[in-house]
Amino acid sequence: MPIKVDAAEDLGVMDEKAKEAKKKHDPIAEPQVLSVADLQALDIPAPSMLIEDVISDRGASLIVGAPKSNKTLLAVQMGIAVASGNPFLENYQILQSGPVLILEHDDPAGAGSVKTILAVSPVPVDGIPFFFVGKVPYTFGVELLAWLEEQITTRSLRMVILDSYTALRGSRGSGIDIVKAEQYDLTMLDELAKRTGCAIAIIHHSSKGAAGHDWDSQAAGTFAMTASTEAQIHIRRFSELEGDAPERLVRIRGRHQKGVEMVIQFRAATLDHKLLLEGGASSLYPLVMQIQTAFGTQPFSPKDMSHQLGSSRATAHRQLTRLYKAGALEKRGYGEYVVTI
Repeated sequence: MPIKVDAAEDLGVMDEKAKEAKKKHDPIAEPQVLSVADLQALDIPAPSMLIEDVISDRGASLIVGAPKSNKTLLAVQMGIAVASGNPFLENYQILQSGPVLILEHDDPAGAGSVKTILAVSPVPVDGIPFFFVGKVPYTFGVELLAWLEEQITTRSLRMVILDSYTALRGSRGSGIDIVKAEQYDLTMLDELAKRTGCAIAIIHHSSKGAAGHDWDSQAAGTFAMTASTEAQIHIRRFSELEGDAPERLVRIRGRHQKGVEMVIQFRAATLDHKLLLEGGASSLYPLVMQIQTAFGTQPFSPKDMSHQLGSSRATAHRQLTRLYKAGALEKRGYGEYVVTI
């Protein structure tokens, strides 16, 4: 039914309700319903990876972890790999190398920290297209997005690292819908990344209150934090190991990539990490280390394991089954196992 307005519309004084109604009925604002042929005709690139199995070549991804879990070090190591073309963690191929920019808005001494990382990097960095910028006069919003798009376009950036979401996030006044605000921030960032063909990694901290949740639900904030991004990379220390242990558990899950779990080890001399283990046994790494210490390369039974580790026979059977399915153990004869990693 047509929208009725009086002659005042011609004088530019249309009633606000009538304007709103007209806007709602404007064909331009109507949702697009696409047929199979329409979908097939869309010029949209197929999902692909920037770093093999780790991060998509276009879209926004979260790098989440507790303070001092090496989030920034891991992100910078990714950036150096992409800018240089050298494999990430010496194992994951860089499928599309190119310029990288890190925006360090969280650490006032960030430039010095990154300079130190570059100085001891085992990957040659002289001349690689790796750029750094400190604090910017923007928070998440139109100005920051416009500045990022200009940087991505003029420098042909393949990857942008933002450290961190909390530092770049605007203040939340009373009455603000936090879910919608976070969804807006990250959706706009993801759309920018897809539009410009760039990977954007946002460093973010995990929530103490979500410690009991599944790892992919531990990002501080609302569910919008993960729902609006392409993937999540979660890094944490092993609570079963000593506080200064160099090992970290990294888990990756994304919309268009297979899930990955790995154990990496921090190297103080070069301020980076090396890969120790990949696969389903990664989360069981402390248990594997206990078994290796107790038995080395010698075969052992559930009874042996129960005696050495002080666990019940039922617990030993359950743990051995998990390790065997994860490929960390091999069966040798009836009821005997050996560590294979």
